Amino acid sequence: QEPFLFFGTIAENIAYGKPDATHAEIVAAARAAHAHEFILRLQHGYDSLVGERGQALSGGERQRISIARALLIDPPILILDEATSSVDTTTEKEIQKALDNLVRGRTTIAIAHRLSTLRDANRLVVLDRGRVVEVGSHDQLMAREGHYYRLYQAQARNVDNDDELRRIEIERVNDGDSR
Repeated sequence: QEPFLFFGTIAENIAYGKPDATHAEIVAAARAAHAHEFILRLQHGYDSLVGERGQALSGGERQRISIARALLIDPPILILDEATSSVDTTTEKEIQKALDNLVRGRTTIAIAHRLSTLRDANRLVVLDRGRVVEVGSHDQLMAREGHYYRLYQAQARNVDNDDELRRIEIERVNDGDSR
């Protein structure tokens, strides 16, 4: 899903949920979200203006700004819906590093069709047409060779499995442990 950014500075967008955040807290959140480097390359750094919906930034940059915002707020429960959608493989890896920081130590529900982003979850819930059909870790589900296994193998081979993905959703449930 597309992250929501509003007209204002990069710093204001990161601090949206915590308007009293210090500059040091904003920078720390951006660093943890792997956004600090690209922010410093902008003409005015953290004071650079972001157009409505972040139109001046790439999709991956917008994602990392919203991850920084979530890190700054530090919610006990996090819901991610297609957090790495519409980005290239290199950007996906950067976003995944940021997400690893974000989900650590908190309950996280992540909805994703790119199954590689879910490998480290301690529990995956596989839904087919709205019904739970499998539950387990990546390794457990791969060993069962069921729905998850078939989708994962198809994605690994770059096979077009859009029809099956439309009816099957995988949710990553991280119940707050340190994995």
